[in-house]
Amino acid sequence: MSQIDSLSYCVDARWKGTNVKRSGPLQRKTSLRPVSKKRQSQQAARRKLVKEQLAARPYCEAGERIYKWQKDHLGSEYARERRKTDQCYGRATDIHEPLTRARGGSITDVGNTISVCRRCHDWIHAHPDIATDLGLLKHSWTK
Repeated sequence: MSQIDSLSYCVDARWKGTNVKRSGPLQRKTSLRPVSKKRQSQQAARRKLVKEQLAARPYCEAGERIYKWQKDHLGSEYARERRKTDQCYGRATDIHEPLTRARGGSITDVGNTISVCRRCHDWIHAHPDIATDLGLLKHSWTK
């Protein structure tokens, strides 16, 4: 008997004699919700917060810190040449959470937000170690 045959034999033998009966797939009377009611209310609160914060803080708050880091560590010519943020001061389009949900942060806490432009937001997530040093990301143990 090959390994595959003996494996299937073991699996079949494990269930032999149990009271589990298969009568077909499980039937639901209603379809599963794509998003729970709790998550829907959180997302509604988040949309409201983003709208309010972008109106109150219309300029990117991360561009200057990122540009200063690039200038100090990579040289001013590199920072200008690469035009990564080049003293961004651009119009904020996103609200970034330094303490992400995965790290225990809240998406509806105003104190956990920074208004940023798309370019700086992408840079923050592309360089998490540097962004943490600059205070643009936080670890869960520094709440």
